[in-house]
Amino acid sequence: MTDTARLQDWQGRLDQDARRRGVQADRLIALWAGAVLVLMLLYICIGPNPYQHEILVDPLTGGAEASPVNRLVWLGLFGLSAPLLWFRRQALPAMMLKLLPLLVLFAWFALTTRWALDPAVSTRRLILYAINLLICVAIAVGMGDSRRLHLAMATGCAVLVGVDILSWIAAPGVSMTPLGLAAIHSHKNTLGAVMLLAGFVCGTYAWSRTDWRARAFWWGVTVLALVLLVASLSKTSMGLFAALACATPVIVSLMAQRRMVRWGLIAVAALMVAGVVFGWLAYCLVVGADPWAPLAGITFTQRTEVWAFVWDEFVKRPIQGWGFGSFWDIDPTVQPSLQTDAWFAQPDAYTNEAHNGFLDLAVTTGLIGLTGAVIVLLRWIFGGLILIRDAAGGDRGRLGAAILLGVFPLMVFGHNFMESSYFTANSIFGTVLLLLGVEIERRFIRA
Repeated sequence: MTDTARLQDWQGRLDQDARRRGVQADRLIALWAGAVLVLMLLYICIGPNPYQHEILVDPLTGGAEASPVNRLVWLGLFGLSAPLLWFRRQALPAMMLKLLPLLVLFAWFALTTRWALDPAVSTRRLILYAINLLICVAIAVGMGDSRRLHLAMATGCAVLVGVDILSWIAAPGVSMTPLGLAAIHSHKNTLGAVMLLAGFVCGTYAWSRTDWRARAFWWGVTVLALVLLVASLSKTSMGLFAALACATPVIVSLMAQRRMVRWGLIAVAALMVAGVVFGWLAYCLVVGADPWAPLAGITFTQRTEVWAFVWDEFVKRPIQGWGFGSFWDIDPTVQPSLQTDAWFAQPDAYTNEAHNGFLDLAVTTGLIGLTGAVIVLLRWIFGGLILIRDAAGGDRGRLGAAILLGVFPLMVFGHNFMESSYFTANSIFGTVLLLLGVEIERRFIRA
């Protein structure tokens, strides 16, 4: 063998060893990011006060007690995820470019803290959400693959299902509340939201598996999540899960069609809806009936009264709003709801959200913040649907991850008409949506 041949062989071995070390390093970084994701998911779903089934009002502030553990946990999670940003630093410039609309929105949120009702609370909540964003960016770039992210989320959800099942069996008296099963969580609606997330994540992951043993395990976890969901008696979460179960196959089938077929089906569906509405209006005109009569008396469990109050407050500052996160759970001397004698401001019916995420964004960040937030959400919705379209007909694992990314933003869009989670710090769906939104942006970078 000549010296040139020996040199080439030696160089080839070096390159092969470097590639092997690179693959191993990539796996270790992805495992690290997955562990941070599981820990974050467990914390946002359980919170700092397990089994605390009632909101404790701070007598000094009049708002819900703020746990000092919360900020320490988020700072700890950020500390765990910060090395991921360093290891993946080459991907960050492109990531920041794609996140530019979201960063501009955060800049507006920061500006609203200058005129907030309670600037200190507003600033703290914005800093917390900015830390959430940094952690989500670190997880997304650390994973580097939506299938890994799907697995990590399913693992975290499976742990939550196991914890809640064991809690129900071992401590039924503590786990059950007069309103429904809450288990280790703060409220039965919180358990409902967690099991809605677990059922959707684990169900899509079970569908994406090819091995029958893995599929049986994950379907079993999904069934247990549904049992807990029903036991929670959370009507909103049960209704959303039923809607997801019906809509997800339709969405995937629709996105798998050719463009002309897809738009044709959408047009037909829109015409059918328009026909039903026109027919109803024509019928009411002929018989002289009020077309809004079927909705008369519906309060959505007294939500309409809260909505009316928040709307009136929004009208007072329609452009700039009252400041990010500066409307509920703030200084009682300036909190608008506590200046009224409304039922939702009483200690026995304490309310700390508008039960409509879009109204909460409007009243706190104004029309500018609401418009920007809706644009970002629509960007994630359409981006997720495009990922489903691109993955249709391919690998089941890739399609399963795309379904998670494409359908979850749609679910959050519907959920926020009855609850507030979009851009709400410490919110389960708000944090998960932020993570998946960042992952959607990352996928566009790769494309």
